[in-house]
Amino acid sequence: MKEEKKSVYEHPFYAMVLPVLVSILLFYYNQILGAIAILSCGLLYFYLQKQHDYNKESIQRYVDEVDQSFDSITKNLVFEMPFPIAVLNSGRDIKWHNGYFRNLFPQEDLVGVDIRNLISDFENVDFSDKRLTQPINIPINDKSMQFYFTSVFNDELKTSETFLYGLDNTYDESIKQLFKDKRLVFFTVYLDNYEDLRNSTDSLNRPQVLGAVDRTITEYFKKYNGVVRKYENDRFMVAMEFKEYKKIHDSKFSILDDVREISFGNSINPTLSIGVGISGANPNEIYDDSRVAIEIALSRGGDQAVVKLEDNYEYFGGKSKATEKTSKVKSRVISGALKRMINASSDVYIMGHNNPDMDSFGSSLGVYEGVRFLGKDAYIVLNEVPRQIENMHASSTKSLEELSDNILTEDQALARIKPSSLIVVCDNHRKNSTEAPSLIEKTDQIFIIDHHRRGNDYLKKATISYIEPYASSASELVTEILNYLDEDFKARTAIAESLLAGITVDTKNFVYQTGVRTFEAASILKRWGADTVYIKRMFKDDFEIVKYKSEVIADSSIVNDMIAIAHFNRDIDGSSLIASQAADDLLNIKGVKASFVLTKANNKIHISGRSLGDISVQLILERIGGGGHLTAAATQLDMSMENAENMLKKAIIEYLREEEENESNTNR
Repeated sequence: MKEEKKSVYEHPFYAMVLPVLVSILLFYYNQILGAIAILSCGLLYFYLQKQHDYNKESIQRYVDEVDQSFDSITKNLVFEMPFPIAVLNSGRDIKWHNGYFRNLFPQEDLVGVDIRNLISDFENVDFSDKRLTQPINIPINDKSMQFYFTSVFNDELKTSETFLYGLDNTYDESIKQLFKDKRLVFFTVYLDNYEDLRNSTDSLNRPQVLGAVDRTITEYFKKYNGVVRKYENDRFMVAMEFKEYKKIHDSKFSILDDVREISFGNSINPTLSIGVGISGANPNEIYDDSRVAIEIALSRGGDQAVVKLEDNYEYFGGKSKATEKTSKVKSRVISGALKRMINASSDVYIMGHNNPDMDSFGSSLGVYEGVRFLGKDAYIVLNEVPRQIENMHASSTKSLEELSDNILTEDQALARIKPSSLIVVCDNHRKNSTEAPSLIEKTDQIFIIDHHRRGNDYLKKATISYIEPYASSASELVTEILNYLDEDFKARTAIAESLLAGITVDTKNFVYQTGVRTFEAASILKRWGADTVYIKRMFKDDFEIVKYKSEVIADSSIVNDMIAIAHFNRDIDGSSLIASQAADDLLNIKGVKASFVLTKANNKIHISGRSLGDISVQLILERIGGGGHLTAAATQLDMSMENAENMLKKAIIEYLREEEENESNTNR
């Protein structure tokens, strides 16, 4: 609008208004002079009009020349640009390309070829999406190309053309790769069982065994140009470049197998735990990450490597049973620490994992008894009584008059808990798996007692984590803690029987994951009055449950000649208990080394895994979000039974394939 007005006022006609008015006025007073003025105005008008037309033609000529020149420059620029250029039609076919683009591909004629057939990375790229502003990095032959594109639309023809050009980013990418390859990686390496290895080897062979361990560790890491420093008898620190670390990563930390095979008359095989830090912003952070990783490796039972990534972890090894520690010094120290935390707290809230079993509830009852002995208010958090603990719950609440009033739901506990309260988590170390996850945020005083190998989602804010994978059960660990609590301490009979029941259920009647300390804990509980016959009655199944377990076994199938998979398709109360018991029974079948039973529980698919020790059900179920230990593990999946089984079978195949690869690597 403004431009139109400007052009109007610039016209000669408007420039003549004032002279014409003056001439008319002059003519009024003097006709001769007025006539001459009017004639002059006419001549002036024709002059100005001619000059105006000339200026317009000059400007147009200039514009045309600039347009032609720009068009010529643009065309020459496009043709002469020293990088690949292509024009695509709306169907993604190449309409035109320059020589640099053709040189990227071996075929001579590229016109009419779909760009997706040349560069598969463009398969899912929508060239019409204006939100895509970032270049696309694509490796072509030995080059790294960075492609940009812009699309032009023709509204009348309803078509579009895409201008595609690429920049050779090989040098920049090589610099990035060099920087990545040169990154510092820290290893913290522990010999898990130094004292046991030393004590179990005679004095003649002891130097040879320990020397072989040191030599194996040093030579292994030096092979990858690592710097190895031994700073204690059983501890090493290693630093190397990321490029060399990748070789160790790809070999799945074969040093674990190398050290385990050292034999010079030693009755115990040496094992290593390795923590790796790679993601820190500086050497100090990288070293700290390796320390965190080694703690996780040790808490998972040792004989494995843990790599700390930015927000996640990778696990290697962990195929051996956790070695039982003969010394009970740690139990005594932990007992003292728990006693101090109880005395310093206003009250104590105890909980196990959701859908608790006998070990979870039994160990919680044990801690409850210890807290009451120290004169503090104790509450067990339990939202509902599942089938697997019905007998234990009924027996303990009947024998202990005050217990019913001290069992709270999550909502009841939330209304009472204070920042000065202490939370003790039994038989679990994962926040989201606890009976009451919301309680965790209400206090910073948290104590964990667990025997499962630590997973990714462990409770990081715990003040003390007593996680011992060698132990048969959380009930065993709690029994040892209570035994060191006070020389006058003696648990009431109902508590002792609950603890013994917890040990019994997790060891499958003292068959699996059973060590010397397991029987010592059982003997303590016997001294406190536990009746094994009464516990046997606690485990009695209804006729209905026995029938259901038979259904599961009848439904089972054998995969890979040694793994049984079965389903329990009834969505009933206690289905997870039936599944776990059926998984145990499947191990009695000849040739079966591991078993998995899938069932519906709490609107999710619950998978119980059991093994005889040759196969790690923990490593299998960890692949699909589960956890546990070598011979017993479980997971819950929010999906259909069919999808859960497919995911399980995939995890089994991957585990067995890695086992075969490791075995073949060892044999070479």
